[in-house]
Amino acid sequence: YDWPYNHGDFDGGCPDIKAAGGVLIQAEGTTVESTFLQNVFIYFFVGGQALTLSAINQGGVAYSNIQNVRLRHAMTGLKLEADETSFVNTNTFVGGAISGGDFHYGLHATGPGDCNDNKFYGLGIGMYDSEVAHVYVTGSTTNVKMENIRLEAKDKDMSRPIVIIDDSSYGNVINGILGHTHIKADMNRNPGIDTMSQKSVGLDPAPLNQFWNAAFKGWDGPNRIMPGWSLQNSQADIVVFEPDLYPDHNVISIDYLNYGGAFKLMSDQTLKVEGHDFVTFGVYAKSSVPGSISAAMRYTSGSIISSAPHSGNGEWEFIGMSALYSKTAPYFYFSITGDVQLTAPTLTFGQTPATPGASLMSSSGARMSGTFTLGGAIGYPPSAEDSSPYFWVLPKNEGNVFMMDMLGDPVRHIHRLNHSGADRFPKGTVITLVFEESGTRVKHSAYIKLKNNQDFVS
Repeated sequence: YDWPYNHGDFDGGCPDIKAAGGVLIQAEGTTVESTFLQNVFIYFFVGGQALTLSAINQGGVAYSNIQNVRLRHAMTGLKLEADETSFVNTNTFVGGAISGGDFHYGLHATGPGDCNDNKFYGLGIGMYDSEVAHVYVTGSTTNVKMENIRLEAKDKDMSRPIVIIDDSSYGNVINGILGHTHIKADMNRNPGIDTMSQKSVGLDPAPLNQFWNAAFKGWDGPNRIMPGWSLQNSQADIVVFEPDLYPDHNVISIDYLNYGGAFKLMSDQTLKVEGHDFVTFGVYAKSSVPGSISAAMRYTSGSIISSAPHSGNGEWEFIGMSALYSKTAPYFYFSITGDVQLTAPTLTFGQTPATPGASLMSSSGARMSGTFTLGGAIGYPPSAEDSSPYFWVLPKNEGNVFMMDMLGDPVRHIHRLNHSGADRFPKGTVITLVFEESGTRVKHSAYIKLKNNQDFVS
């Protein structure tokens, strides 16, 4: 099991040989499909790869089904590789394990050709250490899908990652148990990496809608102005209707006038987030005209790409897309070539499902397009048991707007508000006092500073 080749008197010097390759599934100038490999133990190929799926010269390896294969002691346990003319994709690995010594890589997936959508379920990679990484993925069209796996490297230095996803790779999926060290990857390009440990965590994009005024509020019809939106071209007439699909999200009806090319609906701001390479955006659309609307954007290469168009079935359909975007000249719009109704547009940075109708606010800063309603509460005078009739306490966790109830006696004085530290509002809190009766005096002092340095009397 752990002896290389010295099996008694007939080893013939084999202990000094480092075997360079075990099982090779290779497609050269052709396609190799549906290879089945099961219950195989491959060991001591410390001079090369134990198991290789390779495609060269316009070849392809696809739809393999590999189950319960045990790889022990190798330079590379499993290698997936495709040259620039070939592909290795949609191969499935179920169970199995990679362990032992002399490893540079447990799993090595590389291009430059398409080497993606290869799926691993329940694989264990548990050698004590690896020279490079247990899992190494590189190439702009290379990724792996690893579900419920186990990764361990108890002798690996904590500064060295157990998984390396090159910055060129995106769309990787990894979940399961991660023991020891960490994952090195651009998590914003790989939100499907969900392993969490004491050394690293995955990232999900923030679900904040970057389209300001996604509810289509504040329409100025005579001047063709919709706050937050660019309506520079005149190829369409616009009417705003009451909400339909989502509460508080108006519907705009676009009557396409069929001249001068497509009508483009887009944000009036340049949208860009340096931390993200992906964008996800779209809008709900209703139309009886096939192909009346599609989402379009400038791709990372500089070319314009577009989503699938509306089917023209007369029903609401979500028209959207998610792709790598150009950071040098970001450009996102809805291309309209037919009559259509629109509601709840959304744009978020990162590779994530769209969230129409959810224009969430961020604590780092927010801008409202609709009504901003503050919580309301009642402010009562101090009770007879309180130390002073001039020291008032407002319920700090109940709202920002306080209706001041004078209990029938409005001739009162307010010298201090929430004087005790436990009752004070957080710094920066804005509160409003509303007096329904006249006669209450709010004292200007070092504790309550009023305009013009004068008392306020309701």
